[in-house]
Amino acid sequence: MPGPIDYSKLDIHPDFDTKDWWAGTKQRKYLVRQCKDCGYKWFPPGPVCAKCNSFNAGWFETAGKGVIHSYTVIPKGGLPAFAGTGQYVVALIELDDCKVPEGSLVRTCGVMVDDEDAVAIGLPVTVEYEAGANPEFVFPRWKISGTAPGAWKFIG
Repeated sequence: MPGPIDYSKLDIHPDFDTKDWWAGTKQRKYLVRQCKDCGYKWFPPGPVCAKCNSFNAGWFETAGKGVIHSYTVIPKGGLPAFAGTGQYVVALIELDDCKVPEGSLVRTCGVMVDDEDAVAIGLPVTVEYEAGANPEFVFPRWKISGTAPGAWKFIG
C-alpha cells in the first residue's frame, strides 16, 4: 500500500464553491453538485449548471461507490504531502448513483488506497475518509471493493 499522506503539507482554502463539499467530507459524505432546476449532477463543484446554465445549485449526497474508469500512477512524490508515499494511484471514478439525464455517469477523481498491482479499469470502489492534522479537513480516498469480469490493467 502507498505510504501515508502528510495532509498537513496541503494548503487548503475552501472557496464559495467548495466550502460545503469540505463540510460534507468532514461528516463522511461524498457530495456532487446538482441543479435544482433540471436535476443535472456534476463534479468538480462549480456555481453554474452545464446543462441549463442555472445558478440554482444544491448538493447530492452520493453513496460513495463507483467504478474505475481510468487511472494513472504517480511515480513518487509530486506534491510535498505525497513525498513519503512512494508511488500512488490516482483514479477517475464513475459514481454509481450519479447518472446525468443522457445516461452517462458523473466522474470524480481521487487517490486510491490500493497499490498499482491491485488497480484495474472496471473494478468497483468505495470512498473512505482520512482525517488530516487539521480537524477541519477530512480527505476522501478510494478503495477497491470487489472484482469485476473484464477488468483490465495498463501494461507499462
